[in-house]
Amino acid sequence: MSYGPVIVLDKTQFRLRFPQFASGTAFPDAALDVNWIISIQYISPANCGDLIDGGRELAIQLMLAHILALGVIEKGNGDWTGQAGIVTQATIDKVTVALAVPPYGTDNWRYWLNLTPYGQQLLALLSAQAVGGFYIPGGPPERNAFRKGYGLFF
Repeated sequence: MSYGPVIVLDKTQFRLRFPQFASGTAFPDAALDVNWIISIQYISPANCGDLIDGGRELAIQLMLAHILALGVIEKGNGDWTGQAGIVTQATIDKVTVALAVPPYGTDNWRYWLNLTPYGQQLLALLSAQAVGGFYIPGGPPERNAFRKGYGLFF
C-alpha cells in the first residue's frame, strides 16, 4: 500500500479554520506544536486509509482543537465558556455544579470526545468515514468467507 505525504501542522490554516484559537498570545505557536504532537498520537499523520482527500488533516486539526479546548476548560482561563461534561445540577450562591456520569453503554473514548464541540465533530467525521467498519484480513481463510447453510463455507 502506498502512503501519501505525512501531514504537518499548518498553523495559519488551523487558526483560520478555528478562529477561537487565533490569538497568538493565548495560544502561542509552541503550544500548538506540543498539542499537535499529542494529537498525532491519536490520529496518524500518514495520509492513507479511510481518511483521505483532506479528511485526515481535518481530523487531526479537530483533535488539536479538542485538546486545546479541554486545556482551556481545565485552566479556567481564556474566553471558552463550555464545561467539561453535561451539567445536571447548578447552584449560584457558593457555586455548585454537578456533572452527569457517562451514559451506560458509551465507551470512554466517545464520552471524552463529546466533552467539546470539536470532539463531537471529530467523532461524527470518524463515524462517517468508517461506515461499515474496518476489515483486517488475516488468519485461516475460513474466517474470511461467508458460511452457507449447515456451517459450510462458500
